[in-house]
Amino acid sequence: MNKHTITFLLLLISGGMLYAANISELKFKQNSTIKIPDEQLLLHIQQRIGASFDPKMVNEDIKRLFKTGNFQDVKAESVNKKDGSISLTYILTAKPRVRKVRFNGNAKYNNHDLYKEISVVEGLALDDSKLQESITKLKKFYSSKGYNDASIIFQIEKGENEEVDVIFNIDEKLRLKVNNVTFEGNTVFSALKLKLNIQNKWSPLSGIFEVGLFNRDELELDKARIRELYWNLGYLDFEIKDLQVTQNEDDPEFVDIHFVLDEGQPYKIGELHISGNSVYQSEDLSNFVVLKKGDTFNFQKEQASCKGVAALYEELGYADVQCEPVRRANYETHVVDIDFVVKEGRKYTVRDVVISGNLVTKDKVIRRELAIQPGDPVDRNRIEATQARLMGMGYFNDVKTLVTNAESINEKDINIQVEEKDMFNLRIGAGFSDVNSLMGMAEISNNNFDLLDPLNWFTGGGQRLRIQGIVGIERMGFNVDFSEPWLFDMPLKFDVNGYMNQSEYDDWDEYRVGVRTSLTRRIFDDFTSISVGYKFENVDVKHITSYASREITKYKGDNLVSQFSIMLDRDTRDSLMMPTSGYNINLLGAFAPDLIGSTNGFYRAELKGSIYYPLFDKAIILMAGARLGVVGGFDGDDAPIFERYFLGGGDSIRGFEFREISPTDKNGVRKGGQTMLLVTSEISHPIWDFIRGAVFVDIGNTWADSWEFGKVNIGVGYGLRIVLPYLNAPIKLDLAYPVLNEQKGYKSKLRFHFNMGFTF
Repeated sequence: MNKHTITFLLLLISGGMLYAANISELKFKQNSTIKIPDEQLLLHIQQRIGASFDPKMVNEDIKRLFKTGNFQDVKAESVNKKDGSISLTYILTAKPRVRKVRFNGNAKYNNHDLYKEISVVEGLALDDSKLQESITKLKKFYSSKGYNDASIIFQIEKGENEEVDVIFNIDEKLRLKVNNVTFEGNTVFSALKLKLNIQNKWSPLSGIFEVGLFNRDELELDKARIRELYWNLGYLDFEIKDLQVTQNEDDPEFVDIHFVLDEGQPYKIGELHISGNSVYQSEDLSNFVVLKKGDTFNFQKEQASCKGVAALYEELGYADVQCEPVRRANYETHVVDIDFVVKEGRKYTVRDVVISGNLVTKDKVIRRELAIQPGDPVDRNRIEATQARLMGMGYFNDVKTLVTNAESINEKDINIQVEEKDMFNLRIGAGFSDVNSLMGMAEISNNNFDLLDPLNWFTGGGQRLRIQGIVGIERMGFNVDFSEPWLFDMPLKFDVNGYMNQSEYDDWDEYRVGVRTSLTRRIFDDFTSISVGYKFENVDVKHITSYASREITKYKGDNLVSQFSIMLDRDTRDSLMMPTSGYNINLLGAFAPDLIGSTNGFYRAELKGSIYYPLFDKAIILMAGARLGVVGGFDGDDAPIFERYFLGGGDSIRGFEFREISPTDKNGVRKGGQTMLLVTSEISHPIWDFIRGAVFVDIGNTWADSWEFGKVNIGVGYGLRIVLPYLNAPIKLDLAYPVLNEQKGYKSKLRFHFNMGFTF
């Protein structure tokens, strides 16, 4: 506080006389035309009328008032009154207010874009820290757009009534893009492999999107990424001898990057030791060391070993535990001994879990998801699980956790700060695919709904509500979804969905109106769940083709479906949209007998699963999946046609038209199979940034009778997976050919499958 004066020193001199005196008068004197209400100032001080005068508390009050950022000078004066009491006055000199924020020199980005990046706010006091923070944010913004050399300075212009204008003068300079990245001295890795592992690299789309931009801040990280590649193969002596960045002579907006490498020789692992441990025996800790004597040194395994040792301590509450590998390398023999030095620290328990930032979300909604509670050991694994759970709820943009000291030396507090998302979301989108043709979509949703709290605008209860409408050439629909993740405050998820959907197919149309409900509970762990559900719907089959047989036409008109189901699911995938690791297994059983209202009784059994395995730091993703389904009627009857299986199209066996793979009736009309098998495998690889390629094989068929199996169809091909930046726009393009075709009358040819859409 170098800008305010404190008469507190004078108060200390007479502290013996004043300390016991009571405060009879407390005032604020503001030396400015713009004044802050006294009621607001009282929120920042602890001294009160009637309380004993405390010089230390006055000093803390002055600090708090100054930290509000509203004042450039704060002091306190006390006066002894005749009755022995104290009159205390806080004298405040306000900072000037920001009247206007202006930008000069910005040509590439308009004022609206730049306003989003600054911390200075018009109408509030001018804060020096906010000014510097704004400069930093603006430079970071320009750097992210490729303007690494942009110069930004601020200027203050005084106005009337103690107001000022803040002007940011910007010299954007050239936006630099990466032209060519070259390496010298590399023999272990190809130049392509090294380029794939760094951020600064050329992009063929740099002229269209903001990719392939040169980023100076990433250069040091790029050096670390290359070094880690070599360390993972044991090259501990690896060094980047030189790094040259030069502007292209023909086009100064492009830069060339040249790395000069000294690879050295790989090291073998010699002796492995663990020291500093007293809670666990070294023999117990050595089980978590994945490095072995005689192996080639691997940096990732070294880090994993330390993480495993530390995690064992963290489970007991040793929150400060550290495990540091100390290497002793022999540069002549290229053998490295490693001593894992453990610094155990103190054992802690959780005193309290403090939650902040939840302006809308109710406290209990957050607390019921916590994996760590008061009295538990301060386990970093539980803290990370808590953070992951809260982010997985979908209510928050960000969740930060901080472990702080408590009053007791053996306790700590867990501080959780959340940043809430917007409560209501409006999405408008469109899509085009070989399955659903052209369609548009609009939906409004609230991912933090509360059905029982109208006074809080039905928000903050952790429920989910979505209303969606779909209009397309071959599909129309209206859906209302509601989800309560904690029914009756128990870990029991309740879902209900009402819908009206219309689908047009080649041989008939289906109009479905119904409601689905389910109860879901996690079992064993966070990845496994069991669900029981009930569905009641009316399926109106219309516009059946004129030459269909009685086997199909008998289902024309309204058909009621009253169905109970049970599902067991285990999902460890790292992402639902674009998984790169993990697996999913799902088992479904359903029955819809006549006794509970179904027009055509039937049962269904399905088993499906998929597994994802990454290679080369997720550059290559291997995927394998399968689905087996059987549907049938009771007492030997067939299942209704609207419940049977059809394959073909971009979502099943590529190389075949949508719903082309199906048994037919005696007139050649596709009637759907009662047994279905689909097996698919895919190997995806990077092409550039947000574009990946994929080689795939699809195998499967549908058969007329339940539990019947026979010949299969096989489609092979290659496709692109594109996720456009700044747009929620997944694009899937596949070119496939049926190398094995068991569909009578279907001509094999190269077929293009596409699925494109966007929402905003």
